[in-house]
Amino acid sequence: MQPFTQLSFPFGDLPVELVLLILKYAAQPSFSQIAPYKSKNPYSSALALCLVSKEVRKTVLPEILHTVLLPQLRNVTAFVDTLRMQQAYAQQDYQFKFDYAKHVRRMWMGQFRGSLSGLSPNEFGQMQSGLDLSPLAPVLLAAPSIAIDFENLGLLSGCLFHAWKSPVPYSPKTLMVTGTESMTRQWSSFIKTDHGAAFLASISNVISITHTTTDSTRHQCGICHRDSASKIYKLPEWMARAPLSNLQTFSLPIPHSAHTLAECEPTGTDMKVELLTFSVSKLAPRRRTLKELRMIQQMGSSPSDHGLLAASRLRSSFCILCQDWLKAWACGLGS
Repeated sequence: MQPFTQLSFPFGDLPVELVLLILKYAAQPSFSQIAPYKSKNPYSSALALCLVSKEVRKTVLPEILHTVLLPQLRNVTAFVDTLRMQQAYAQQDYQFKFDYAKHVRRMWMGQFRGSLSGLSPNEFGQMQSGLDLSPLAPVLLAAPSIAIDFENLGLLSGCLFHAWKSPVPYSPKTLMVTGTESMTRQWSSFIKTDHGAAFLASISNVISITHTTTDSTRHQCGICHRDSASKIYKLPEWMARAPLSNLQTFSLPIPHSAHTLAECEPTGTDMKVELLTFSVSKLAPRRRTLKELRMIQQMGSSPSDHGLLAASRLRSSFCILCQDWLKAWACGLGS
């Protein structure tokens, strides 16, 4: 029997085009990883590859920028600092200049409190002296799909206010809204601004991942897993008041079940979530049960069903606040 010989592959002998293609594939963020994003950065492999060479960096950066996750205040601050640095590179025609706005396709702005140093807009777009949103505005508004929390409406409004003063085309067509529906004052102020109304009028698809005060209370008390089959679904009040004149579809999450309608009570230890999308003609304030929504789905009234999207965290049934929406969105929710 011949002894085992370890094979070595001369990677450097490959054509440059093939090497770059392999590196591009290797740089794709590991959004579906089991480990939490806080303990393992899904962009870590791509960021390491950026240090190899200028050409590799140029190949890898589009993979990093396709889906930008900014879940915490420090992430937003770091991203804005990077954009400012890129502006300086562009002015100097430096070799590391890169057009971020051209490659960002999806952006998540998480729930966070606090102010951004040198960035924070005052109440819904009224800019304080010396503040500059110019680096962030064109990048955010160039992404076809964005996710924003109610608590960060001020940041979105500030970007829109900047674009309103120096015209920047609105590219976002899909808007996912997260957070508590109790923040009606902030939302009402936002939709009454000229730039807020113009932005919402350009949106064609809305995904609502919002929760009510009742949902929050049930979650905090640990009873959110009870009676989820009797939960009532309806068009959120915040959305009913919004000037969404070009809206085509509306999506909301429901518990996933492989059972028939007669057996549609949520059971089991690993309740999944699916995204149900309705055409705008189906929008109505009518309250519906989970069983009614599934009946609409089976009858084909829904234009699209995005399938399995997220798993609940150790809960036996559906709760908006028990889901890891950041990971679900990063893996393709709403795209």
